[in-house]
Amino acid sequence: MLTWIEINTSAIKHNIGQFRRLIGPKTLLMPVIKSNAYGHGFLEIAKLYNQNKEVDRLCVASLDEATILIKNKITKPIVILSFYDPLDKNCVQAIKRGVAFPLYTLEQAEKLSVTGKKADHTIKVHLKIDTGASRVGILPSEAVKFVETVQKKFPNIYFEGIWSHFSSSETNTKETKKQWKIFNQVIKKLESRGVRFSIKHMACSAATIMHPETQGNAVRIGLGLYGLKSSKTKLNLQPVLSWFTTVIQVKQVSAGVKIGYSGTYTTRQPTKIAVIPVGYFDGYDRRFSNRAKVTIKGVSCPIRGRICMNLAMVDVTKIKNIAAGDQVTLIGRGVTADELAKISNTINYEIVSRINPLLPRILV
Repeated sequence: MLTWIEINTSAIKHNIGQFRRLIGPKTLLMPVIKSNAYGHGFLEIAKLYNQNKEVDRLCVASLDEATILIKNKITKPIVILSFYDPLDKNCVQAIKRGVAFPLYTLEQAEKLSVTGKKADHTIKVHLKIDTGASRVGILPSEAVKFVETVQKKFPNIYFEGIWSHFSSSETNTKETKKQWKIFNQVIKKLESRGVRFSIKHMACSAATIMHPETQGNAVRIGLGLYGLKSSKTKLNLQPVLSWFTTVIQVKQVSAGVKIGYSGTYTTRQPTKIAVIPVGYFDGYDRRFSNRAKVTIKGVSCPIRGRICMNLAMVDVTKIKNIAAGDQVTLIGRGVTADELAKISNTINYEIVSRINPLLPRILV
């Protein structure tokens, strides 16, 4: 094993504790583990959460992800956040298991109802309201009619929850307050017509921290539980993920030697180059070329030349004793996902979520 990810289980427990103290004992804590748990390892993280008494439910993006959890005997209640095929054969199993489905079209409701009859079970749904993100969701003006239609035509559908998604809780307080107001106006209208929701959730990590009034009775925490920050916070969050690889060759080259494809870097002096078995296939972004640094034996070493599909080159001239087999830190002590995100002009959770899922995740 030349390249691997380490997941710090103590850091995860610590971060869960930080959020539990923030939201209190009665608010549901619903970690988001979609997209390979933001690159941290889908099943590895799901199993950790499944064993933690402070975690109430698990949020996934799709029916496919929910099915994987069911097949692997994850017992925490599951909430699907984004998409699914209501006629998929796995939908029957998910309904029997009590998975909560997002509902935002009548076509979904009709097909779910059919599948629910096959499963001989009531279907739990969470009504998705589009309060301003303009992604999936019912427009606020259509919510009352939509719910009344579903209740009339499809009595085997149970509205367990209602939810929405902030568009910019990290950066725009005015818009966040506006969306929160719209969300509560919809709930008030529906409740005035006798519709009751046992779960109301809108807050993500940033909203939970920065806008505590939006916590409702459940929060969806993704980024924060992995110790990555999208906003200023007083919470003492610890990074969970470290990414390592191994030197596979060391060579000495002269001054004036071009490194990598298209020769984008030319050595200015005699240089010691280490080759590492990581490239953009692994999720080590090509934009890191000639810009990122790795840590070897506590020394910060710059990437030289273009990142290849499976390889990258590092200037290790500062290190006296280095050889094939030495460990290299790509993300961890000395290198952060935030620093790499800045190089790529992106966000820290794109950096970690794009790490190739084929790389082993090891719990430590």
